[in-house]
Amino acid sequence: MRRKSPLAIVADAFRFGRGYIASLRFERPALVSVRGKLRILKRDGSISVGDLTDFWPGVKLSCQGHSGSERARIRIGRGCSIGDRTEIHAGSLVEIGDGVIIAWDCVIMDRDYHSTGSSPEGMKPVAIGNGVWIGCRAIILKGVTVGEGAVVAAGAVVTKDVAPFTLVAGNPARALKAVGGWRDRPGLAVSMGTRI
Repeated sequence: MRRKSPLAIVADAFRFGRGYIASLRFERPALVSVRGKLRILKRDGSISVGDLTDFWPGVKLSCQGHSGSERARIRIGRGCSIGDRTEIHAGSLVEIGDGVIIAWDCVIMDRDYHSTGSSPEGMKPVAIGNGVWIGCRAIILKGVTVGEGAVVAAGAVVTKDVAPFTLVAGNPARALKAVGGWRDRPGLAVSMGTRI
């Protein structure tokens, strides 16, 4: 086993300390790592995050429901890594499984933030399965389910469901090939500090 330097130990303690303080705004306190500024916007909603999840600098969690009757929810599983400046927007429900790696500058949203004519704002839940890898600058739009072990390529715009263990790419994203997951066992082998 490799030994960490005293400086690395202090840095780990600092980021987990920041994570604990941030987690006081979640449904329950959690052992999470916060490596930089974490923006949390919460109104008429709730956020839950599993232990050993890692937030890189500039992540934004926006969980804003409508006037108490429709509470928004963000659910992030255990052992995830959420990359720099990634934004997650929930007006209804965004659910992310265990061991999910989300690279930098991604956007995941279950809402439009606007309506057309007199119709209400469009909102549909988003579900991301265990062990999914989402490449940098990917966008996942409302109503999408990304199956377990899927890989979303960098820059993809996902507008339709992604089958489990499938690689998708493009705008709009389309299936390119079957994959065996991005790890030996998706969602189970996430190590702290992994940056994809």
